[in-house]
Amino acid sequence: MKKKGKPMRNQKLTPIIAGRTVKHTKQTDGVLQIEFNDGSAMKIKTGAAFTDSIVGRTVKAVRQQATEFDLDFTDGTSAKITLAEETSSVMLRDHKGAMEYAD
Repeated sequence: MKKKGKPMRNQKLTPIIAGRTVKHTKQTDGVLQIEFNDGSAMKIKTGAAFTDSIVGRTVKAVRQQATEFDLDFTDGTSAKITLAEETSSVMLRDHKGAMEYAD
């Protein structure tokens, strides 16, 4: 039985992207692409449209529970993203295209 409430911190992804600043976002055909200032990019398969403006914000932490994926920023704001599925929805590649994270 899964616990309801606030999503738990993603202990694997948080240390990888904490401190990265969002440069650009684009959503196409159920995929949200977030490009960071360091050239890395995260692709997220979404289950709903994402309309928040997160450009210029720096990631502090990632929280995740079931299909809820939250990005917390250093300015105290958060963005809630609905994943298409509980797993196999998030992929992060560095500026050279090498895989940094996938679930």
